[in-house]
Amino acid sequence: MSACGRGTLHSFFHNRWRRRIAQVLVGLHRLLLWLERTLSPRNYEIVLSIIIGTVAGFAAVALKFGISKVRIWAHGTDPTTARMAFVVLPTVGIVATWVYVRFVLRKPLTTGLTELIYQVTHHRLRLPYYEMYAHIISSSLTVGFGGSVGLEAPIIRTGSAVGFNLGKFMQSNQQRRTLLLACGAAGGMAAIFNSPIAAVIFAFEVLLGNVSIQSFIPLLIASASGAVVARIFQFQQLFILYTDRWHLSDLPVFILTGIACGLIATYLIRIIWQVSQSEFARLDMVRRTLFGGTALGVLIFLMPPLFGEGYETINALLFGEFEHLVSHSPFYKFADKGWFLLIFALLILASKAISTVLTMVLGGNGGPFAPTMLSGALTGFIIAYGLNLTGWTQLSVANFVAVAMAGTLSGVYKAPLTAIFLIAEVTGGYGLFVPLMIVSALSYFTSMYFEPHSIVTKPLALRGLWVAAHERDKHVLAHMHLPELIERDFSIVRPNWTLGEFVQAIARSHRNVFPVVDEDGTFLGVILLDDVRQIMFDHHKYDTVIVEELMHAPPDLIEWDDPMDKVMEKFDASKAWNLPVVKRGKYVGFVSKSSVFNRYRNLLQQFSQEV
Repeated sequence: MSACGRGTLHSFFHNRWRRRIAQVLVGLHRLLLWLERTLSPRNYEIVLSIIIGTVAGFAAVALKFGISKVRIWAHGTDPTTARMAFVVLPTVGIVATWVYVRFVLRKPLTTGLTELIYQVTHHRLRLPYYEMYAHIISSSLTVGFGGSVGLEAPIIRTGSAVGFNLGKFMQSNQQRRTLLLACGAAGGMAAIFNSPIAAVIFAFEVLLGNVSIQSFIPLLIASASGAVVARIFQFQQLFILYTDRWHLSDLPVFILTGIACGLIATYLIRIIWQVSQSEFARLDMVRRTLFGGTALGVLIFLMPPLFGEGYETINALLFGEFEHLVSHSPFYKFADKGWFLLIFALLILASKAISTVLTMVLGGNGGPFAPTMLSGALTGFIIAYGLNLTGWTQLSVANFVAVAMAGTLSGVYKAPLTAIFLIAEVTGGYGLFVPLMIVSALSYFTSMYFEPHSIVTKPLALRGLWVAAHERDKHVLAHMHLPELIERDFSIVRPNWTLGEFVQAIARSHRNVFPVVDEDGTFLGVILLDDVRQIMFDHHKYDTVIVEELMHAPPDLIEWDDPMDKVMEKFDASKAWNLPVVKRGKYVGFVSKSSVFNRYRNLLQQFSQEV
């Protein structure tokens, strides 16, 4: 067949598929419009939540299935031999991820939950349609080949994109789009862990910050739909805890575990943050991949539990198969040495944060949720197994592995309720509710002392873009943006103007504050109408007095990038009603207390009506 013929055939099939997709979308749109007209708003949202939860569930199942097949191939069948492939496979997966995004997708792909939380809390939702599939492909390449991150963030972003784009497709308002986005996130997370209750709690504890009772039902329905899909295709429980009995005599060790988890959570947050902001993260891609990929490959070769999510290691620790820690490593011959396993677990715990941030900095798609759970499992193992080795006591290692996972999740994500219900659901360890509560609470307060922000909100908090929802004043201020409050209708005067020229400017202005700015736009000072009221009608001084002699420094200056809490501090300290805004010394405009108060009041009214 000629090239022309092949091109015509390709065009025929291409256009044919586009027509079929368009027909399906039109039919779906008509059906949903009919349902919207027929059903009550609440029942209509429930229908949408079922659709979103089901789609998110299918996405999670497809991703987990693909990852498991690649993982089995990568590990091989002989745990006694080291896998040299581990040195290069993670880098291959990360490079493949970059190639997919750069040359196949050819669109920017935002990873992680930080930007998603910013969009939700600041009502600036923008999740392009391709995020409904791009995260599945890119994260499967990263994690499937050994990238030391979890799939939770990609799946949550995928589900969120499904919910948001369905809302956009139906031209829903901002409030409903936010709810549908949260439904997608809950459905995806429920499908990963088969934990519908924890997924709903996560949606409003981490993602939304708050939620109304009316919105709770659609979230729960979407979460249950995702869990049902996961149960149909992946019936097995993610983790299995054979015993959930605990003894009162273990209480001191649970307290110790909670404090230890808080310290480990602080370590994880700080290591991931510092490396992501280091000079290494700013290297060009070739050098970053060469050095970082080599370091990551060597770490995984020496400590195979760092490969991928690490859930197999968690299950092995729950089963009591502690020799799994050294499977496929050069140290398998020490599998029967208790003290060596303890030291090796400590090394894995110390290295997990490093391998995770290396994977993310190198360009892999994934998040720190699964690494946090593995770090918690290792913490519980080290404490319980270490004490058992001393002969002082005999603790249930599985119980401490389970509760410590909740502890680190609580400390890293500042989400104790999510941690408690998630671990109880995924392990079936409902009998451990009291230890789960103790460890999660102690870890939360310990980590809060050292790191007041979670791993996903810290980047926003340091830029003044996020505060906890329960801090009402700061929460409202975080949603205010300085550029939106700047007033620019002030008459600019030059320092070399005479009083007569200045009086003419006064006549043209309806303001009583006048910024003095030179020809280059540099802000020099201000003149108030009260400063010249006594001399403005003295014509003898019109040619002898110049503006430079009348101007003075303002009570304070607002910088263009000042967060709003700092702006309010400057207003309170200066007692001024108007303050000038400068950008690297250049005059921009003024901000007034009245504009700030009006925006504050509007936001309060908006928050009282939101999801």
